[in-house]
Amino acid sequence: MITPSLKISLVKADDAAAVLAFEQENRQHFEEWIASRGDDFYYLQEVRSSLEQAQYLANAKREYHYLAWVENEVVGRITLRGVEQDQYHKAFLGYRFSQRHGGHGYATAAVNAVVNQAFDEFRLNRIEAVVIIDNLPSQAIMRKCGFNEYGHSHASVLRNGIWMDMLHYEKLNTVRPA
Repeated sequence: MITPSLKISLVKADDAAAVLAFEQENRQHFEEWIASRGDDFYYLQEVRSSLEQAQYLANAKREYHYLAWVENEVVGRITLRGVEQDQYHKAFLGYRFSQRHGGHGYATAAVNAVVNQAFDEFRLNRIEAVVIIDNLPSQAIMRKCGFNEYGHSHASVLRNGIWMDMLHYEKLNTVRPA
């Protein structure tokens, strides 16, 4: 079977229906790993509003929200938050991918594409990420994308009523632009 090609794009408000379908399909899966967004999020206008806010933040060069597409379907979301293009030259990476599309390498390819853009176009020097300690697939993505684990914080996030540890990852730009 030929694997469809993966495309990465910055979010647009017009993507709201596709993003809502992605979020609804994967809600239970995502809530195993992160806090619930609550029922109010799962309406087209709420998703559209969140995407409009993401566009505003991208125009302000503070956050970048991406969608990973296979054909006409969203299979993942990748975010660079806390973008510091002055003294620190860093950002914080987050992502979520469809359970149904897991194991095809989409997350690894998308994370690599976004990190490369952050280094090449945004001239960042450092990307950081955190992963809940029992999220082995996400830890594997970090390793495949060349991130190094540099810390372990204990009882740092409350997930489903249980305090969970987090692993901290970093990737440095080894080809620093002048």
